[in-house]
Amino acid sequence: MKAGFMVLAALGLLCLQSNAQHKSAQKPKEKIEALVLAKVKQVPEVKQFFRTAAGQRPDLMMDRRPDGDFMYYEVKMGLTGGDIFRTAERFCVDPRTMKVYYWDVMADDMAFSSSAIITLEQWRKLRKTAAWQKPHTYKAGKLVALTK
Repeated sequence: MKAGFMVLAALGLLCLQSNAQHKSAQKPKEKIEALVLAKVKQVPEVKQFFRTAAGQRPDLMMDRRPDGDFMYYEVKMGLTGGDIFRTAERFCVDPRTMKVYYWDVMADDMAFSSSAIITLEQWRKLRKTAAWQKPHTYKAGKLVALTK
């Protein structure tokens, strides 16, 4: 009986130790992702969205992490409702510099390349142009409306 208790106690300690190691291994990743979300939340347009959509449950969602194909964290800004997240805008954060960029998914780049990841300053300027409202792409860093 005493031996059985000792075995159970040892197994319990091993589980606790394993769980503690697992949690400590996750913390750096979680801290970085929390920092990424905090950086995006500091963008003035994001703050404005949260104020104006307060009654509609605005939120930020980490959608993609840097990998071999994509070098940024992708953060979606939108509205939550039940099991649905309605994306309003997308941002990217460079993991090396923690600089926030705007991802223009409406540009003609198949929405998966980084050619339409532009600075916030470019976004603020370009979204006021007529070409922004039309199908467009980027050539040599400039916004070009596509004509058919």
